[in-house]
Formats: sequence, structure tokens, C-alpha cells
Amino acid sequence: MAGSTRRFTFAAIALPFLFLVMSGLARAIPINLITVDTLSGGSVTGHCSLSDAVKAANTGVAQNACPAGNGIDDEITFVVTGTIFLDVGNVLLVSDANLSIVGPSLGCSGSGPCGITISGNSNPETSGGIVLTEPPVYPVTSTVLTLKNLTFEEGFAVHGGAIYVNGTDLEIDDCLFVNNAAEDFITAHGGKGGAIYINSAGTVDIINSTFYNNGAIAGSVAPTGSVGGAIADMNNSATLKLTNVTIAGNSASAGGGYAAMTSPLVKGTIFDANTPQNCATVGINDQGHNIDSGNSCMVNTGVGSLKNTDPLLETLANNGGPTETLALETSPTISPAIDLIPLADCTDQSSPTPQPLGTDQRLFARPDPGNPNACDSGAYEAGALQPIVLNSERVQIARSSTAHSDQVNIGLTFTENGDPDCDLGVGGDEDALNDGINVALFQGTCAGLPANGLITNLDTFTVHTVNHQQYGTLFQVNGYETISARMVALPAPVDGCSAYTLNLEVAGLNTNSATVNLPGGNPFALVLTDEEGDGAGCFDVTNAIVGNQIPTPSHSVRRGVRRQTRR
Repeated sequence: MAGSTRRFTFAAIALPFLFLVMSGLARAIPINLITVDTLSGGSVTGHCSLSDAVKAANTGVAQNACPAGNGIDDEITFVVTGTIFLDVGNVLLVSDANLSIVGPSLGCSGSGPCGITISGNSNPETSGGIVLTEPPVYPVTSTVLTLKNLTFEEGFAVHGGAIYVNGTDLEIDDCLFVNNAAEDFITAHGGKGGAIYINSAGTVDIINSTFYNNGAIAGSVAPTGSVGGAIADMNNSATLKLTNVTIAGNSASAGGGYAAMTSPLVKGTIFDANTPQNCATVGINDQGHNIDSGNSCMVNTGVGSLKNTDPLLETLANNGGPTETLALETSPTISPAIDLIPLADCTDQSSPTPQPLGTDQRLFARPDPGNPNACDSGAYEAGALQPIVLNSERVQIARSSTAHSDQVNIGLTFTENGDPDCDLGVGGDEDALNDGINVALFQGTCAGLPANGLITNLDTFTVHTVNHQQYGTLFQVNGYETISARMVALPAPVDGCSAYTLNLEVAGLNTNSATVNLPGGNPFALVLTDEEGDGAGCFDVTNAIVGNQIPTPSHSVRRGVRRQTRR
């Protein structure tokens, strides 16, 4: 509806919609959303924690504030950002037949990632320090788990420091695995799979993800018995696919990068500085455009693949997107991974028809605008533009002693970069004027968004054209609250798709209420999300103007004019 505005709270109906858009997974088929609204590592009365969300999905029974799963197409999303430290013994046991766990797709302007990190808190587990999949209860015979936009850290287990795959199928997109460890603290023979251990005959498909500083630790009984610093595939019937993955700085007694019983299908992937070697047990099934910093992964190199080649990776850092990444060096030396993959091969390993990757781990568009005819190997696309760039902003909160009289005014200039096609016009992905934009304001920072805030869905503007200049207007009344906005289209930047100035006013608020939840001063987090779900950005605001409104005078003041008498 033109000028519609959703309820201004993350806890309300609008929130699953907004974060579904922010996750980039808006789809036509119905899904059963289970929305996590707390960073607690265990059960919390009156809230939906991650552990309760997984239980609700597994059992089909509501857990605290988590609705029941349906076992057909359950998806866990988040209305908070930050780190979830799992309680002792609270491994996420997944037996739902079809479950997705999807973190927010926010790009972050702060010093750290602003998505969701799941920490095993270094609690010892027998199998799967953070996630353990297992076949569900009969008659369903398989578990399909999808993980997206998440960081897994400090998992600790005998097998699979972060994940133990004992169900059937696992898909991992745009995730980071860092500082996870596998150690056999039971028999002391050595751990297997510092990040992931595969003990399933199904398919494990990993795309646009990074494994860094994970380790399988040798035991005292078998000091050379640990394998697979990042990944250990110990099932002869498993199918492991790696597409545009970066595996660097992991360690084990053998196969610091991976150890496998059967050759994984590997495409556009970087193995770098894993000790004592990148790959062990068997070589990869080289699908092309891979880089091995040593000589342990490739029996016969595929098309465009390189061995004994330093990929020139930067250190792990916040380079935008929901997770930290390992950037490719661009100066003074250019990484050989840059533009290594011809555009036609910049695809996943879907069967029978591979699909274009479209984005890197940060959800920045592939290919980058510098060379639209090639993509980079690994999880990071050098030179790619973040989906939404905030060029300038002005935030003002005016409070009143009268109920329903507070105002929030936001003025900003932003650019939508989107994909290389720049799909503009009604129904396009990069046209905020014709298709709308979501603007939200939260008390705090992007690295730790609270559950509630001020959320507006500016969908869509009434568009006007004057002297070839387009602008849009929007106005709606929702109870006490009114929302008005004006947006003007600016000339598109050279590398971007569209640019706009936006002036937004929301009046009739109680900013101290639990729903609007803007009770204090700086800092604030400003979130922009496009209507198509292809881009989201979070920007820390530290210079907002916050103060009380000037009260209206209670009486009028008469001003007279003294007449002078001419003498």
C-alpha cells in the first residue's frame, strides 16, 4: 500500500518481514518463521532464544516465546545482533527435517561485525561444539540444515569443533568459522575436524565462507592423530562441495585445511598457510580456478587453478557484511585470486544447472564494477561495492512532556549499488523511489542491536517528475503517529545504480516507550534495507541531536506601538 508503515517495533509483526528482507531470502513459498529476540545462550521465559528456537523446530511444539516448527520449511531469524554464548551442555541439536538458520545481512560501519556470532564458549562437547545434526524421527529419514550469514567461534569438541554432521545434508552460505577446536579429551587420540566433522552420507555444500585459525589438536596417546584443521570428512559416501571458500591459517597433525576419505568437489577456493599442509588423505576433485599456497591439494590442476602460489590474503577484519573476512591484497602487490574466474564460471555447483554466485561472503555483488567479466577466487570479491552506502546523515529526536508528542527527524543521502545489472524501475532491485526503502533507528550500535526500535517501511512513494527531476512524497496516519517523507532522485554515481536524498519525519511518538525504545542519547544505529531484500546496511550515528521541544507559550503576549505626538 502506498505510504504504508509497519508497527514501530522489532517484536511486532513487521519484524520477521523486515529481517526476512534483510536476510535476502524473500521467496514466494510460505515459510514458518521462528524469530530469536534475545542473545541468551539458554532458555529465557517470555523470550525466544536460539536454543529454544531449535527445540521448537525439532519438536513442532512452542518453546517459551518461540512458535512451533512445522518440519517442512522452518526458518530461524534474528531481531538482535551480537554474540550468543551457549550455556554449558547446550549444543544446538538439529533434527528438524528442513531448517534454515539465517543471520541478518547487515553491513556494518563500526569496528566489528554487526551480524550474529554463535559461540560455543569453549565448553567441551563429545560431538559438535556448537551444532550437532542428526536424522530426525521416523518416518522422515533426512535432515536438511542451511546456515547463512553467521559466525561460529570457540566451539570445542572431540569431533567437529563447531559442527558435527550426522544428519543428511548441510548447506553453508556466507559464514565464518574462527577459533574452533577439536581435541580428543576422552581417549587422547587426537581431534578430528577443527570446525566441521562430516559423518554423514549426504551432501555438505559450502559457498562463500571462510575458515580461519581453527585447529584439530593432537592427543597424548597419538601425537600425530589429529586430522582436518578446518574440515574432516570421514564418510566414504559423503559429497563435499567447496565453492569460493577461503581456508587459511588452520592446523592439525595432518591436513591443516582439510582431510577427507573421498575427493571433495572444489571450485574457486583458496587454501593458504594451513599447517602442516593444506590438504591431506586425498587430493581435491579440481573444478577449476583454485589456489593452493603449497602442493598438497591438487593431483592434477583444473582449468585456471594455481599451486605453489601465495594468494596474498590480508588479516581477518570487518570489511563490511555480517561477518569478518580475509580481504585480497590490492596494493602494493595484487593478489593472483583477483579476476581469476571468467564470468561464465562464476557459478556454484548446483546440479544439473549451476547458478551465478551473485555476491561474495559480505553479500557485496560479484563481479565487481572494475571488471564485470571476471570474479575473484575465494570468499572475498576485491573492489566490490556494498549494497547501500550512506553518504551523509542527520538524526534529530525532539521529546515532549506531553504523551504522543515526540518527533524523530531523519535526513540522509544514500547510494544503492546493487548488482552489476542495476535493475531500476518499478519492481527493480535498486530503485528506492519506485520500490521503497526501509529505514530503522535503534538505541545503541550496529554491533549489538536491541530487539525494539523505530522501524518505518517507506513503500512506496507517490512519484512526481518536474523538469526531468524525479521526487517522491509519502504520508500516512497510524493512530497517534504520523509519518511523512520526501525523497529526491540524484544523478547515479559512476559505479553505483542510484542515489537519493531522503527527509523523513515521524511524529506522535512516545520515544521512551518499550516499543519505540529510543530513551537515551548517542550512539544510535541507523539501518537501511531495500524492499527487494538484496541490500542492507547499518550505520553507527554518534552526532544525533537529542533534546526537549520548546513548550508552546500558555498565554499570548501583546505588543503595542507607542505613538509619538508631533508637536
